[in-house]
This record gives sequence, structure tokens and C-alpha cells, in this order.
Amino acid sequence: MKKSAPLNRHSRASGNPELFANGITTTITQDSLPVTASCPLCDRAGAHRLFLTRDRIHNLPGIFGVHRCMSCHAVFIQPRLNETEISAYYPEQYGRFRLSKSLNKKHYRGWQRFVLEHYYDYPPLNVRHRSRLKRAGAWLLSFVTVKGVLPYRGEGKILDVGCGGGSYLYRLKQWGWKTYGVEPSETGAKQARGLGLSVHHGALTDAQFPEAFFDVVRLSNVLEHLSDPKATLQEIRRILKTDGVVYVTVPNTRSLVFWLFQENWYALDSPRHVISYCPRALQTLCDATGFEIASVNFKAGPFNFVRSVKYFFEEKGKHWPRWIREIPWERSKFIRRALKPYFFVVDSLGYGDFLHATLWKKNKTQHAVTYVT
Repeated sequence: MKKSAPLNRHSRASGNPELFANGITTTITQDSLPVTASCPLCDRAGAHRLFLTRDRIHNLPGIFGVHRCMSCHAVFIQPRLNETEISAYYPEQYGRFRLSKSLNKKHYRGWQRFVLEHYYDYPPLNVRHRSRLKRAGAWLLSFVTVKGVLPYRGEGKILDVGCGGGSYLYRLKQWGWKTYGVEPSETGAKQARGLGLSVHHGALTDAQFPEAFFDVVRLSNVLEHLSDPKATLQEIRRILKTDGVVYVTVPNTRSLVFWLFQENWYALDSPRHVISYCPRALQTLCDATGFEIASVNFKAGPFNFVRSVKYFFEEKGKHWPRWIREIPWERSKFIRRALKPYFFVVDSLGYGDFLHATLWKKNKTQHAVTYVT
């Protein structure tokens, strides 16, 4: 990797003053980045730098150090960028701003609606009597259809933090949820509102939702983008009902693929992923904000693996045989399908690339409900 790379950004009041100066391009070298840093999650000093990295998805300029805290095991980047600086790493073509191709494909009618209502407890479209027999039938059908759906809770008030272009929130609204969203990107918020969704453009802490308002709060691949996750979870605790739940999905830095590929791990996504988590780091965050982890599971499959292989060969593959380098790793359906049984075992052992956690407020006795995004 090169020892320097340019960064184009506006000046900032704190942090490394060499990064941005009135929009003029300056140079960040490896020597100018700290070798150790304080952890933004637990504040412990002395987190050593693992390696250097850059924006691999959009190829925007900049070089960043990736550090791991020896106390809470959080993985984080240096230098820390402020809100204005980091926003430039979310161009309009950023993936979460694109509307899903399956936007209108999962209406779930007929037998699928039957499963939603009798297994996932969605409100009926028509007046129907529930029974144990119907629930048993819906349970059996859930193994082959309507899998991994978000269970309905309470009044059905759900907040999707970092809802992007609103595709998932739109689908939930079609199924019967009372939906609300928060999206810091103007592009994403505009697209979501275009779907008829109620979406606040900005930070959650500025949205001013009522206290104890939501049954469910969802943060799917969002927490790792937040430079102040404590403030966000503290606000979620305020607006969440006593028996409400929080569903969190984050990349798992305890994963096998991260261990294998390090700076070429696809889910690293620097500098957009400001703080990356493992179970221990997530527990540290929950302890600091009044939450407990009710349940956790891991799921990834070969998606990140094949893209990490691609990154590896782009960066370090010149000494490998050409035929290996030219394999279309990320596009080959055969490779992905062949790897699925292997990653099923990896996920089962807790080393999958994504960590799915269900949180609730501390000192509450509830039954855990999990789902897979």
C-alpha cells in the first residue's frame, strides 16, 4: 500500500489540522497517523494500529489507520472525521440510497399473509379467529415461506434508524406497521419520503420523538457508521417503550473472514465504518447505555468472502497465478453456492461476518425474539 494519499475536504476545528485546509488538497502520510489511539467506545488509551486502509468501494481519496482496543475489542479508524468530512464519503450512488429491486415483490398475500398473521402476529386484514391449529400450520409454513420476517409487536410502531432510501421501511408499511424513519443523508431521506414514508432528515437526537413511543427500533448495518453510538442508544432508550426491543445488525470483527483478510475484508468499509463491533464491543456499548443483549446470532454466507478475495488479489495478487486472479469471484453463482455449507458451519460457531442482536432495556423480563435481515 502506498504511504500517502490525498484527502479533499473542508477545514475542521478539531483533530489533525493537516487533513483539511480551506478545501486545498493536503497529504496524509503513514508517519502522520498515530500508532496508538484512545478508544471512542470505552475511552481506554493505547489501542494499537493494525494496518492502513482506504475507501475501496468508491475510491475516494484518503488514508486511514485501523486500530483495535485491547479492552473492549472495538475496531475503529483514525483520524476521526467530523460530520461534514465524513458526509463526502457517502456519494449519491452509495448503495443504501438505491431503492431495492424487490420493492414491490413481497406483498405477502394468501398463504404468506396467513403466516404473517398467525405466526408473526401481524394484525389481520379481515376479522379472523386465531387458533392453535392455525398457529401450528403457520409455523410449519414459515420454514418454506415468509422466512426471517420481523415479528409484530405492540401497536406496531417501528423506527428504522438509518433507513436509507426507505425500501425496507416501505415494505414494513405495506405489511401493517406504523413506520417512522431517520436518515442523515438528504438523498436517502428524499427517496424515502417519495415512497410516502415519514422520515426525519438528520440525526436521531434531533428528531424529538416522544418518550416511550416505539415498540421496535431497528439499526441494520447502521451502528458502525456512528461516531457517537452512546448518544444514539441513550436516545433510543428514551423513546423505546418499557417492553420494546431493539434489533441491531453489525459487521462482526470476530469473524473468520476478517481474520483471514484483515485490511482486505469487504465489511471493513473505511472510512464509513467508524467503529466496528464484536460481541464484546457491543456488550460494552450496551453496558454504558442501559441495554442488555437478549439474544445474538451470526449470519453471513459467502457474500463478504468472495468480495474480500477480490480485494486481496487487487492488492496482493501479482505473485499469484493469473488464472486464479481472473476468476470472477464476486460474480460466480457456482462459487457462492459451493461455499454455503462451509459458511453455515462458520456462522453456527459464531464466526460469521454479521452479528444480529436483540436488545432490550436492562432489568426487564421478556422473551427474546430474533430475526435475520
